Amino acid sequence: MIQSIQRAVAILDVMKKPDINFSIKDLSSQTSLSPSTVHRILATLVDCGYVTYDELSHTYKLGHELISLGIVATHNTNLQELSKPLLKELSRRTQEDSFLMIKSGNNGIVIQKETGPNNLKIVENFGYEISLHWGAIRKVLLAFQSEEFISNYVKNNLKSTPTRLVLNPEKFIQELEEIRQNKIAISTGDYIPNGVGIGAPVLDHDSKIIASLGIVGTAIRLNKNNIENNAKIVSEIAMELSHLMGYDG
Repeated sequence: MIQSIQRAVAILDVMKKPDINFSIKDLSSQTSLSPSTVHRILATLVDCGYVTYDELSHTYKLGHELISLGIVATHNTNLQELSKPLLKELSRRTQEDSFLMIKSGNNGIVIQKETGPNNLKIVENFGYEISLHWGAIRKVLLAFQSEEFISNYVKNNLKSTPTRLVLNPEKFIQELEEIRQNKIAISTGDYIPNGVGIGAPVLDHDSKIIASLGIVGTAIRLNKNNIENNAKIVSEIAMELSHLMGYDG
């Protein structure tokens, strides 16, 4: 573990009390850290906006930047809990593994998963970050970003996938536009040979994307005979979760 981060967390933990300002002496006493160490860490936290400093009283309290972190954490917690029965329903109806993903920088990360009954699996592990243009569920996350983000992403990150799929930038941007309009994405062999993915957005009360969900299977099971019906099921479940998150579209 990184000691400086541990110490910063210890200080923030002490400060998790409403309407209380803390002096360096207070924090030093309650964390068993030296006053000089506390001062250095507080200076960094103030610069980051995680702590504010009152020049009149020479005391500190938690800063506004932590509010947004808390809101996101609350959203993610609620999102994961609310998604569990819906992912089970998705796997039951499609007979495939289902996933809930969120954006992490230029990657998509699995935060919830439900296993389907089929023995042949497309492996997607918790916490494993993969580029946003790899697979339908992650493409959805990318499609609903700002034009500036998409432009920068296509310019700097549009590398070929492990299956050597090379994307044309102009056609890829057009594909993202279609995903945004239709609120559904389907991909085949983007990064796993004969792997098929179907993804749809999870939106909040401001119609902004907060996650994507979908299924991943093999081309033998997800084929032209059932792909449209499975896409409809994915879309329905994603919309149901969106409504639970406040979306009223």
